[in-house]
Amino acid sequence: MDLYAYAQIDDLQKVLNDNNIQVPRLRGIRLMENEKPISVEEINEQAEQIGLYNCELACESKFAWDPFCFELSEATRKIKEKYIKYVRDKEDKNYGKIIGINWDAIHGKKRKLFKYNLRMAKRRVFQNYNAFNKYCGRPDVVYIHARIGGGNWPSYREEVENQEWFIEKVDDPFDSTYCDIYAKIKKSGETL
Repeated sequence: MDLYAYAQIDDLQKVLNDNNIQVPRLRGIRLMENEKPISVEEINEQAEQIGLYNCELACESKFAWDPFCFELSEATRKIKEKYIKYVRDKEDKNYGKIIGINWDAIHGKKRKLFKYNLRMAKRRVFQNYNAFNKYCGRPDVVYIHARIGGGNWPSYREEVENQEWFIEKVDDPFDSTYCDIYAKIKKSGETL
């Protein structure tokens, strides 16, 4: 969820209305002319964090390759403590921030799963931010964050992709049920 884009819905809804843009399950809007590109260092950091988070989810799903559910139990807590490295706050009894994987303890299929999660997270993050960076500073593009990504996309694909304003859609790397849609808008005095 993009909270900054969500906070701008009321302020920027007029831009969408003026350009006849209707996106179902709208969750946020940004004018790309106001955005700055994200650095490669920030993208790498985000990719690493999402990859580590996905490895933690693999532990909670007891190493399912494509988990749709997970379990929070004493057994999965022990699995996470064995394979995931955390920085713990002395006052906080929860796990804290994930800082790495205990590669010495993980082998075989589990190791392949962790490497796959890290590689796929990097691919999704770079795909998402490369699209974002491509449109930064453009006065004729608006970013729309919507809850129609991943498995929801087939239900909305024709409705969105067939519009004259549609440019590109990229799933959110952290939660694929969300996606970022880039739409062409008219500049002042211009018609689409």
